[in-house]
Amino acid sequence: MNIKEQVIQNLKNWLTKTKVISYDERIPLNCWDKELKDLRDGTVKEVYIVSFKTKSTTIEYNEKGEVVSFFEGMYCFAYFDAETLEFLYIMKKAGYIEVDGSY
Repeated sequence: MNIKEQVIQNLKNWLTKTKVISYDERIPLNCWDKELKDLRDGTVKEVYIVSFKTKSTTIEYNEKGEVVSFFEGMYCFAYFDAETLEFLYIMKKAGYIEVDGSY
């Protein structure tokens, strides 16, 4: 298993274990090449970033059973330390999710 596959598997394990946020299994998780990024704590570090999409959550139907409203899932980005492969946090549209599952 190469590093990118290992990082993706670590994220899948974390998502399954914590059940804090879901991901759409039909859309593959994508791990980018390691890159130097400014992290939210102000440090600069080499990281791997895994992008994934959450499951679509709300589908509304009219009285005829036709779909009238559909809210698609959002893209999220999981950050991993490139040296240690330690999971750092998930960045999403409405903030961050910590390793312990808190927002």
